[in-house]
Formats: sequence, C-alpha cells, structure tokens
Amino acid sequence: MERIEKISQVLKNKSINSAFILKPLNIFYFTGELVNGVLYVSQDDAILFVRRPKERPLSTRTKTVFVDSFKEIKGYISASTGRAGFELDSIPYNLVAKLSEALEFREFEDISHEIRILRMVKEPIEIEKIRKAGEIIGKTFSQVQEVFVEGMTERELLLELDYYSRKNGNLAIYRMHSFGNEASFSHILQGEDALVSSYLDAPTGGPGVSSAFPQGSSNKRIEKGKPFTIDVMVNFDGYVADATRTFALGYFPEDFKVLWEKLNSVFRFLCEDLLSGRIPEEIYIKTLEYVSSLGVMDLFMGRGKDRVKFIGHGTGLEVDEYPFIAKGFKIPLSENMIVAIEPKFVGEPFGIMGLEDTFVINNDGPESLIPFESSLILL
Repeated sequence: MERIEKISQVLKNKSINSAFILKPLNIFYFTGELVNGVLYVSQDDAILFVRRPKERPLSTRTKTVFVDSFKEIKGYISASTGRAGFELDSIPYNLVAKLSEALEFREFEDISHEIRILRMVKEPIEIEKIRKAGEIIGKTFSQVQEVFVEGMTERELLLELDYYSRKNGNLAIYRMHSFGNEASFSHILQGEDALVSSYLDAPTGGPGVSSAFPQGSSNKRIEKGKPFTIDVMVNFDGYVADATRTFALGYFPEDFKVLWEKLNSVFRFLCEDLLSGRIPEEIYIKTLEYVSSLGVMDLFMGRGKDRVKFIGHGTGLEVDEYPFIAKGFKIPLSENMIVAIEPKFVGEPFGIMGLEDTFVINNDGPESLIPFESSLILL
C-alpha cells in the first residue's frame, strides 16, 4: 500500500475528514520531496501545497499546487473540512491557528502517534539506506587506527572521523523528533568528560566546546590507558544508523576488562530478546533486572538523576523513532523494524564504556547493520 494510502486509511479508522501535514520530514516521507508547504490528505485525495521552492523541479507523483499563503488552499479542498488531523507534537501552535482561520475547520485531532507508527516498520529501500549508513560507520571505526596519533584531542579525532564519513557518503544531518533535542556526528568521550551530563536525552553527554552546544567532545587530550567511547551517527540519503565502540590507547586496565564483560553480557542479553512479537517494555524491565543481578545498576545508562529511561530506540529519518526499548512502550516488535541497542556504563574511576549496534528485526532474529567488531579496540 502506498504511504499516502496508509495515512488515508488512518483517517477513515479515526473518522477524520482530512489531515494537514506540515512537518517537512513527514512531507518527505509521504511524497519524496522536502518542501516548505502543506500536504493535504483526505480519505480519497491528496494535494501537496508548496510555498518553497517554486523554481526547483519536483519529482513527486503527488498532485502539486504552488501557493503563497494558506488562504489559497481553500479553493482546492472541500468546503467543509470537518475534523482535521495535525502533527500536534511537532508543529508550532501558530501554524495550526493560521490554518484554522484560513480554512475554517471546526475541530482538530493529533495524528502524530499514528504517523510515527506508519514510519516505524521500514520498507526494503529504507532498510538498505540504513544498511549503507551502517557500512559507513563500520569504515569510520576502521579509520580510527589510521588517523589517531598520540596527543590528539577528543575534538581533533572527531573532526578527522567526521571528514572521513562525509567523503564516504554521510550527509551529516542528524534529525531528532523530540522537542529541543539536537544531535551531532559523534560523542567521543574519555574519563571526566564522560561524567558530564547534558540537556540531550541520551546516556552520554560531555562538555562540548561551547555553552551554545554543551554536549560531545571537548579539547581534552586523549590519555593513555584511559578507555574512551566513540558514539557515531551517519546519515545516508536521509536515513540514520547509530553505533558505539570502546577504545583505549596503549592498554585497557584489568578492572575495566572485568566490568566490560558485564556490559558485553548485557548487550548479548538484549540481542537475544530482539525478536518479532516481543514487547519492548518487557525487554526493558527484564534487562534492568539482569543489570541489577550483576551489581552494576548504579553505572547503567547515565549518572544519578540524569540516567535515561530507555535502552534502545528506533532510527530512520530521525534518530529517535519508534520503537523504544523503554517502560510504557508496548507495541510488539515486528519484522523490518529498526532498533539501536545501546547499553552503556558511566561512572568513576573508569569514565565510560559502551557498545551499540543498529539492528533490523527479522523473523529469525536481529541482524546487525554495523559491520565492525564489537570487542574492545586497542590503539
């Protein structure tokens, strides 16, 4: 079924006359074009109203009308729009107000959740794009050995890897659904830097290099014998893969290796449960119980009050898509969902260790899309 047909079916199921989709990324998902405009969908029709660009050729199969204001839309749709659907978790109130005034619809309803559910199960072409993003991540991890030199700072290493990933096809745009969250190419963190929390809803934070973006790598030099993580996102043709590996210069401390085995066992425990039909909330609760049995709950997924309340997340056009391996998320896993699993330990004196892979859920189990070893990497 075509994507627009799927949203039309949602409208029928909810007895909604029409939907006005304004978020550019959702417009892209449904039409293949990233524009400033409005995608109007009724139970039997769809029109893409484009405000910008007007001079750039568009290749969408959706009927397209160029407009300068919302008021022009009224002449192309039914006189009475009745109940209308909006992405109320993503768009500013004033846009809804302007459309309400221009089109005189009587009621509106949030369809954000339904759109996220539609995007949750990936089509083959989407999976291939995420797979290619994962391949770039694998090559980028391999490049660490080539570009790393003793005395390099976290940020210097980040810039080398960012440059390499872009040369290999990384669009370097990392979109997030959650309001106020922003993402960067990588968090490369060691020691004390890894203990610094940030406003980002993630187990790692880091001080960054500016108060205007206080997350990620700093100008601190990478020290010998102190493990550090490289948490990388790559965007290939709009679709994101996410992965983390743990490195050290010279040697890994023996007590760190013991703790690593516990982290690795948590990762394996999670992977064994990534099966079609499993409930993400149940996976989350079982994993916390397992972590507690290992005696490392105080280190798991962040520090103190800033510990995050998930262990995995979907990826796709955005970094934080459905499904979430978290309490409260009860939609069963199914074939062709994409999930990034990211168990991490953060604490003193070791700083940080982490292991993350992006998986596609298959009927016979999860398939990693990150072609790179999951063991500790010594430089």
